[in-house]
Amino acid sequence: MDDRQLLLMLVLGLLALYLGNRIIAGSGHSYRDRILTLAKSDRDLVTHSKEFNVPEVIKVTEDVYVAIGYALANSILLEGPNGLVVVDVTESTESASKIMTAFRNISDKPIKAIVYTHNHADHIIGASSFIEDKNNPPDIWAHERIIKEMKRSFSTVNGATFTRAMRQFGVLLPESVNAGIGIKLKYGDPANNFGLVYPNKFVSKAVTDVTMAGIPVQIIHIPGETDDQIGVWIADRKIFLCADDVYRAFPNLYAIRGTPSRDLMQWVNSLDIMIELGPEYLIPSHTRPLQGKRYIKETLTAYRDAIQYIHDQTVRYINQGLTKEEIVDLVKLPPQLAAHPFLREFYGTVAWSVKGVFTSYIGWFSGDAVDLAPLTPKVKAEKMVRLVGANKLMDAAKAAYKEKDYQWALELSSHVLRANIDNTEARDIKIDALSSLGAKQISANGRNYYLTSAFEEASEINIKEKKIKIRENAIKVIPVAQIFNALPVRFKPEECSSMSEQLYFEFTDIDQHVVITIRNSIAIVTESPSSTYDVKVSLTETVFKEIISSRTRALTAYGIGELVVEGGLMKFRNIMGCFERD
Repeated sequence: MDDRQLLLMLVLGLLALYLGNRIIAGSGHSYRDRILTLAKSDRDLVTHSKEFNVPEVIKVTEDVYVAIGYALANSILLEGPNGLVVVDVTESTESASKIMTAFRNISDKPIKAIVYTHNHADHIIGASSFIEDKNNPPDIWAHERIIKEMKRSFSTVNGATFTRAMRQFGVLLPESVNAGIGIKLKYGDPANNFGLVYPNKFVSKAVTDVTMAGIPVQIIHIPGETDDQIGVWIADRKIFLCADDVYRAFPNLYAIRGTPSRDLMQWVNSLDIMIELGPEYLIPSHTRPLQGKRYIKETLTAYRDAIQYIHDQTVRYINQGLTKEEIVDLVKLPPQLAAHPFLREFYGTVAWSVKGVFTSYIGWFSGDAVDLAPLTPKVKAEKMVRLVGANKLMDAAKAAYKEKDYQWALELSSHVLRANIDNTEARDIKIDALSSLGAKQISANGRNYYLTSAFEEASEINIKEKKIKIRENAIKVIPVAQIFNALPVRFKPEECSSMSEQLYFEFTDIDQHVVITIRNSIAIVTESPSSTYDVKVSLTETVFKEIISSRTRALTAYGIGELVVEGGLMKFRNIMGCFERD
């Protein structure tokens, strides 16, 4: 064997070794197996799935039923002398349709009313499946604040919150244990259609007396997980529908999917209202119903005391000048509360809650001057690599991982990867660290977030593709005004800083007028007719929604006269080009 043959064999051997290691390390489908192998499930979290892993309709008491296990949230049926009331409608028309079929096995009475306990998607998106006669739909009740909350969810920060919700709930994971308060969020799949119907009946008072389907009820404002949250009290039967203020898991006092920090003492006050009512049946919108006045009071008391404890002790340490990370190390639930079956951290966690309280009271600044103008993660990473060297950082990351210090391994490998996105060794360590951190979580939210992030890093999951498809479904039902309200936060000043234009939309079928004024690198949306404009666009609501869902529909609509533009098609196109599409 000559030197050239020997060299060729050596190169082929090294190549085979490299490729073999890449296959083992994770590439393509092998990453999937590697992540799932590392991500062992917490036993208690697995056992917790028994709370909701079988789709069933539970008869709570006469004429009161709960559909559980069909979706993330429950749907509750009240049968009255004149018809039915459905409280919460789940997150998809697919789930809602199955529940509707099950409810029809109980009664064939017409649905007279729907109640949205609050604005979260898992309580409102499946509504259309419960509307059997579109010409005579049931009233849909909600708190008046729901519209403001829906605007925030669907128009303002929907891009960020959608992505983070997909991670928190593990919607796209190939395998998941549960979602903490339900078996799975069935949202993000285009097959699970977007069936939102906007409410037409609103309450604003602390207590509102209403008769629905012949049932006298009180709608009680019980802000907690959301500010618009309402409960339903059937006083003569001592039944209370408590929405998301209570479920069999530690409450989500801060949601990592991205929400404003929740007002803990407001939540405590709502639980005090329930305790004062003295219900004999308590029906949450997640997990199973409770029965027995004494048992319910004990559960509500423990729940409210745990929330107040987190609040009080966090504020105590804030006033001592500690950072939120330092407070997290100090605030733990007392043993008697930590062991309570309704306070296991299957959903929210004490640590996230502490950080939420900190931020709600004194904002993002820790109080330490070093945090006034911190380096961006990328700049910090580049400086770390220059200071220490990528090889030393990687050696330290591998050593940390071997010692099961997964957080440190994650931070070190992330530094290297930010400085050099093509560093496959750093990517492998990061994926392994994310997977191993996921395996340590009792919180389904934490587990799902870590594992989804690992799959994203391995290019096995693409949330953006799902976001686009869901956006197309949502556009069909969201009011035109709400779509326009999203435009100011999509404006691109880096491309259109010198633009000063006024674009006027006239909708010929719904008598609606919208003006977009662009000046000083901002976009201002107003709803009124205008006699002054640079470009005027006349079209129908349907054509408008088709145009914003498709990059080519505008030209087609213009060509066949469905889109009429005064002031120049190219100018119209240039103005609209100043807004991000996806």
